[in-house]
Amino acid sequence: MSGIRHHILSVSVFIVLAALDFMPMHFHGWMILPLLWLSMCALSRRQYVLATALFFSFLGDVMGWQRELIPQIGFFALAQVTYIILFSLLKPPSATWPKPIRMGFLLLLAGIYGTATCWIFPRVTDSIVMGGMAVYALLLLAMCYAAFCHKNLCLTVGAVLFVVSDFIIGVNLFVCHIPHSFLCIMVPYYLGQLLLYVGAQRLY
Repeated sequence: MSGIRHHILSVSVFIVLAALDFMPMHFHGWMILPLLWLSMCALSRRQYVLATALFFSFLGDVMGWQRELIPQIGFFALAQVTYIILFSLLKPPSATWPKPIRMGFLLLLAGIYGTATCWIFPRVTDSIVMGGMAVYALLLLAMCYAAFCHKNLCLTVGAVLFVVSDFIIGVNLFVCHIPHSFLCIMVPYYLGQLLLYVGAQRLY
């Protein structure tokens, strides 16, 4: 199968599987399928590091579906570490962002972490969960910065959407209930993962 046809198929099937997660059906496990599909697509193209990151995300989705928070955090932490490794291996950009832009983005990420530290983490009663969330948040933001440094729009937007999704999860779980939280969490999550996949394809 040609690269373009493979790309169209992988994205189209992912969109269909993700859309099923929002349908009023008795089976609520559709959320575990989209990332498994993308992982298989990356594996079929011998993109092993990308496939591993997506597979860890799939395992995180499985744990989330089963409401196992600590294993969910652990698998997504492994996904972020693998994404960081992936971005270090992908073809580097021909030019980097100017230093003021890089510093501004770092300050934005630091502000997000500071907000989580002051607003979300103190409301977590389980010390193990709080510690896991603190470490995971650092890894997530490091992944976001690594994606940003590639000057690749898909990678940057995908990583930012991943951060948005996880921030909403934290607020919804520990601060206050967010109306339509499932949509608010899963739409940016699916879009973020898809854009990370698409952005990585352009750099292999």
